[in-house]
Amino acid sequence: MKEWNEFLSELEHELGSEMVQKWIPKLIRFDAANVYLEAEDSFQVSWFEEHVRPKLKGFVNVNHRPIKVHLAAEKKAKEKKDEQLLSFNPDPLDPEMSLDHFIPSEKNRIAYQLLKEPIQFNPIYIYGPKGAGKTHLLMGAALHLQKMGKRVFFVRAEKFTEHVVQAIRLGQMQFFRKIYRDIDALIIDDIHIFSKKAATQEEFFHTFNTLHTQGRPILIGANCAPSQLQEVEARLISRFEWGISLEVGKSDGAAIIRKKAQLWKLALSDDLVLWLTEKFPNDPVLALQALLLRSKGASISIQIAERVLKDLLEKAAENALTFEKIVKGVAAHYGITSEDILGKSQMRSVAQPRQIAMYYCREKLKLPFQKIGELFGRDHSTVMSSIKQIQKGVDEKTIDPIEFAVQ
Repeated sequence: MKEWNEFLSELEHELGSEMVQKWIPKLIRFDAANVYLEAEDSFQVSWFEEHVRPKLKGFVNVNHRPIKVHLAAEKKAKEKKDEQLLSFNPDPLDPEMSLDHFIPSEKNRIAYQLLKEPIQFNPIYIYGPKGAGKTHLLMGAALHLQKMGKRVFFVRAEKFTEHVVQAIRLGQMQFFRKIYRDIDALIIDDIHIFSKKAATQEEFFHTFNTLHTQGRPILIGANCAPSQLQEVEARLISRFEWGISLEVGKSDGAAIIRKKAQLWKLALSDDLVLWLTEKFPNDPVLALQALLLRSKGASISIQIAERVLKDLLEKAAENALTFEKIVKGVAAHYGITSEDILGKSQMRSVAQPRQIAMYYCREKLKLPFQKIGELFGRDHSTVMSSIKQIQKGVDEKTIDPIEFAVQ
């Protein structure tokens, strides 16, 4: 079919002939308005739907009528139970989250450099707070390995858990294991979600062992170090520590905004970049994306941004971290009450959480020492001394960081 062959030629020019030959399903039959393809396995199906299907918009015949592309798995995989295999698909990758598009900071530069090179450690465990770029790094690594022709399975821990539950319920553990173990690399994000999930941990333990024994890379993302995972089996934590654990931190929000604006060919003033990072510190890229879609190509000023992003500004204000939320979060973390933290008790079980709450008011809210003193009923010098003491504990890792529900 002339149109299909021309489409493949364009695809080879864009992706390379090796990628097209390896991943494009074989042509079974065609007519003037239909192309029928047959995939070898679920990997081909997933890859085609993610990377090729979006490019078929505008695919027409000589009469300018749309050509529909049908994709099916091989007949041997079409038995009733085997159809369920197609539900065990990886999470989609965002092409913009490549390593080339990543903005490294001092706290994530080592992880960034390590993932750009051939995998030397197994596993690689990356941890840090929300917004530190863990998902971008892991997706970037997945895209990098895919370009090398590797069969990469990127999945969030929540999806892995859903797959385990589905496989158990349908009696398809054999199929599940084939999908997760017949791959070149496994990349799993948010592993801390495995907390208290015994069946998930059991299955991941054996999946990990199989892949590791075969020398196949395992990349993991989490919000804390392996030793700080809660309700996760010790044997899993031990394996997470076999390779290398790397802590990452947030990159410069303004630099990320400028990079995205460059990719999207969007001209932004310095004032607007600063406004976006200040108003949307948790996810300025999401705000930029909404701004781009809603402004419809207009010249964007801060006034226009305030108008078209009114709903997001209101939501950001509702979700903003406050003094009250810090006190409540620290109190819950240490099993005391907010009244204890704001009270006069000098017992260590209360005094240290109070100092930690002061530290977060300075670190997260950027409040001046005098204002913090007023909020906690302490003098300026006491606040400075408390924050200095907690900062030392954080630096020496003798004090565990606290993840607030809203950051």
